[in-house]
Amino acid sequence: PQLKETLRDRLGPDADANVSVVRIEALRLLDGWQPLTETEAMKKTLLTLAVDADVALDLHCDHEAMMHVYTGTPLVDRAKPLTQLLGAHAVLTARESGDDPFDEACSRTWWELAEHFGPAFPIPCACFSATVELRGELDVRHDYAERDADALLGFLTHEGFIRGEPPALPAPLCEATPLEGVEPIAVPHGGLLVFVRDIGEQVDRGTVIAELIDPISGEVTPLRTTVTGMFFARTRARFVQRGMRIAKVAGAVPFRTGKLMGE
Repeated sequence: PQLKETLRDRLGPDADANVSVVRIEALRLLDGWQPLTETEAMKKTLLTLAVDADVALDLHCDHEAMMHVYTGTPLVDRAKPLTQLLGAHAVLTARESGDDPFDEACSRTWWELAEHFGPAFPIPCACFSATVELRGELDVRHDYAERDADALLGFLTHEGFIRGEPPALPAPLCEATPLEGVEPIAVPHGGLLVFVRDIGEQVDRGTVIAELIDPISGEVTPLRTTVTGMFFARTRARFVQRGMRIAKVAGAVPFRTGKLMGE
């Protein structure tokens, strides 16, 4: 909201000039931010480094997971070289995830400003950003590192930031699906967790992906998915507490709202 106010009467019909104005004003506003906590100070540093970037990639890993990527819905076509070169098994998109992740903080501003000011003051999506989940915490291997580095460099070549012939794109392993369609499966009580399906499998609605064993009574509770889609991530824990989210399945039909990353 603050950026929309300060940009009033400063934009024109030239899209490139508008990009420069937006970046200068965003940096000025960030410079005036006085963080109150260590976390806020770190966020300010990261955003200051990235707010005027053409590309911002946030590299992570999950507990146990297949390669997957989060990006903004308006960026899904531009993301295809990245996701295909990486071999992503899930590409999860949202216009607003509700949690203000770093990649969204870099890119969402652009499409929101474009919608606010309208076609008379053209503002392109000047920053492509994505969060790349490089599989799981235990997937530390030289061949993975080499392959992933080649994929990232290949993407930057496709984007024109590295000279050379862009690599051919492999066939996609999945279609992009809405983040609102991801089912986070939670456990109804504590106990021993036994997975009976593996990440990387396509599962149908009603599929049992894990069993939860009560260590006192011995009762076994089947944990089923309520959506059809890719079982792409799961917890590393095998003894879990009530309410813990233990798995994620990427469905194609949106059904969730609110904080899509944290719920």
